[in-house]
Amino acid sequence: MNRKHDPFTQALESLRARAEQGAFTPGAPVVIIEEARRLGLSPTPIREALGWLCGFGLMERAPMGGFLAPRLDPALVRDRFAFRLFCLETSLNGLDRAHRSVDRGSRPSSVRRSLADHMLRTVRSTGNAAMVDAYQRVDSLLGQLAGIERQVFPNIDEEAEALVRLFKQSTNSDLVEALTAYHHRRMHAAPLLILEAEAGRDLRSPEF
Repeated sequence: MNRKHDPFTQALESLRARAEQGAFTPGAPVVIIEEARRLGLSPTPIREALGWLCGFGLMERAPMGGFLAPRLDPALVRDRFAFRLFCLETSLNGLDRAHRSVDRGSRPSSVRRSLADHMLRTVRSTGNAAMVDAYQRVDSLLGQLAGIERQVFPNIDEEAEALVRLFKQSTNSDLVEALTAYHHRRMHAAPLLILEAEAGRDLRSPEF
């Protein structure tokens, strides 16, 4: 069987993308039958994929069986933003501007995707595989709030565009200062981000 079209792989890729995009309301059950119908699969690969996603923190097992979208609390969200900032600060402090990775490929689909790419390349530039893995896991979990951020921060595109410019043109110290403000803004807004997410409002895929 072509691995790309294997039912488990199909279920895993779809469910992971939806979880990372915040398509599931925190604390709400994920209905296996509905997901199976959506993908045209049997419930078995859906259940297996959801179990696999539990290992990445993108799903939780319900006490009475089944699966839930992960619950959120302000302290956890703040810690995740703080950890992402720590990885970026550590990476930038270990690099000089001349060796900072610059995007010379095709233009990303949006300025927010461009910012995400710049941040990931910065961490990868350290060559520290453990840090890159930890960063990507936390960043994946924070992606669940990306669509909600757009509701809470009306100027989110302008904010991302300013940071992208700093990645391309500024000194590391200026960039660290801007990234700190960017993350602290979200850390302070953690309770509001969670309230919006749990209300299940506008849970369409974020425009990356």
